[in-house]
Amino acid sequence: MPRSSLQEERSAQTRRRLLEAAIACLNERGYTGTTTTEIAGRAGVSRGAQVHHFRHKEDLVLGALEHICARRLAELEFAFEELPVGGLEFRMETLIDLMWSAFRGPSFYAWLELLVASRTEPILRVAVRETNRRLGIGIRKAFAKFLDDGFTLADRPERPARVVEIAFGKLESMALERALLDADEPDPPGLVRSLEDLKKTAREILGSKEESRYGSRGET
Repeated sequence: MPRSSLQEERSAQTRRRLLEAAIACLNERGYTGTTTTEIAGRAGVSRGAQVHHFRHKEDLVLGALEHICARRLAELEFAFEELPVGGLEFRMETLIDLMWSAFRGPSFYAWLELLVASRTEPILRVAVRETNRRLGIGIRKAFAKFLDDGFTLADRPERPARVVEIAFGKLESMALERALLDADEPDPPGLVRSLEDLKKTAREILGSKEESRYGSRGET
């Protein structure tokens, strides 16, 4: 590898370590507890290297915001590739489970910290608003691709989109409730019931009859 390419790769690795450390710090210590010194220490890089890539905390936090957006979309696309193929209702229930896992993860809680902090940080608020818009577009496109097999619900295409919107709101409220628990605690019975109720609502909106080329559990 040419020397210039090697230096570029090392620089990119240092940047990624800093961004990952920033996300971990936001998740564990919150926005106010996130400092450039703490992030550099977690990333295992010198303060000089950190300043070279991100001069101020605001620069690093905004970089982490973009990184969170890209990582959440990448995680979603990867997870979709691993999901079994099945009928619409089965895929929607699987999608809800996948969304719940994402809402419980460190990326979401790091995002939540930035969202709350943006209320009193004008520069951060503009960035959060724009990133949230792009994230929403990307997630909804991924959902539409996963749910559309070219045969399903030709006469009622708006129903899957409606379920996704309802699921977003419900899972966000559930994630806020879960934020009061330790990360390794299992979901309490109330949240388990809420998740099952959400799946029931999804089935009712979609209709009880499968209209797909697939069986209800991926059988042809």
